[in-house]
Amino acid sequence: MRTSSLYSLFGLLGLAESADKRDRDNRIPGYVLEYAPVVYLHSSEKFWPCDIAEHLEHVTPELNYTPMVSASTNYNLTNLDELNEFSNGRFVYLTSDDNVEARPDWLGGEKNIPEDPEELYERTASQGRPQRPLGTNDASQIHGGRSDAPAVLVVIDKGHGVLDAFWFFFYSYNLGNLVFNIRFGNHVGDWEHTLVRFIDGKPEYVFVSEHFFGEAYTYSAIEKVGKRPVVYSAIGTHAMYATPGTHPYVLPLGLLHDETDRGPLWDPALNSLTYRYNHTSDVLVASNLTPQAPTEWFFFNGHWGDKLYPIDDSRQYEFVGQYHY
Repeated sequence: MRTSSLYSLFGLLGLAESADKRDRDNRIPGYVLEYAPVVYLHSSEKFWPCDIAEHLEHVTPELNYTPMVSASTNYNLTNLDELNEFSNGRFVYLTSDDNVEARPDWLGGEKNIPEDPEELYERTASQGRPQRPLGTNDASQIHGGRSDAPAVLVVIDKGHGVLDAFWFFFYSYNLGNLVFNIRFGNHVGDWEHTLVRFIDGKPEYVFVSEHFFGEAYTYSAIEKVGKRPVVYSAIGTHAMYATPGTHPYVLPLGLLHDETDRGPLWDPALNSLTYRYNHTSDVLVASNLTPQAPTEWFFFNGHWGDKLYPIDDSRQYEFVGQYHY
């Protein structure tokens, strides 16, 4: 999903209570990790999960297709919010330094393919440090491989016993789908997410993002590995679904569709930047699990990839309002 920022997603959240000591409560309840989702990536995927910090090393902020005066600044996760000084950041695009059609390695993220969970455990155990999920010493809770690209966990206490755990996944490139063998919707910078909603400490609902929409399920209805919800990431677009198979959207007769299958299984709890966010006081703090995680990047209001390519760009084409890039 092409999106401006994670921060903008939280403006719609309700069930507000007055700001209080939750502002400084950085603890992640154990049940959040106990019921963390696991993600099946597609077996033929070419654009894997990516590290947002590495992504920033390969882009330059632009306004109106022009590199910004301050582009010489080394923007990273600790100062990305400074770009909000320019038009509140809304028209800033983090533009690829490389021609995306050359498919540079950082765009594909192949090195971030999750490692097979059995191989991961055997390798790390032989080194005397068996890899376990964040916040637990129970190796049996490993239900997927570790990716070197950290996921992002944001936990929000909504009050009244409701707690939302947002799991965000970043990909440096979105490969659009084909319609009549013509590809539309390629873009740099792709955020997807899954939400697990807890009521009084128990998982009740799971939401998966799909392009500009999504679907919600009861926890009891969704597939699970042990206690953990299973979600599927579509090849290329990384839209998220609750089942493997073909998923038509927007156009009739299945002309436009996503595909999911049981490729590499990713356990995001093995490597994540974790936060608590108070949506009423607008306070974000790094959690007790990753206390050194930077927070400034979260408030960047701009776009994590290239602006729509001009029609005179040789890589661009348009048909009935739909664009290649």
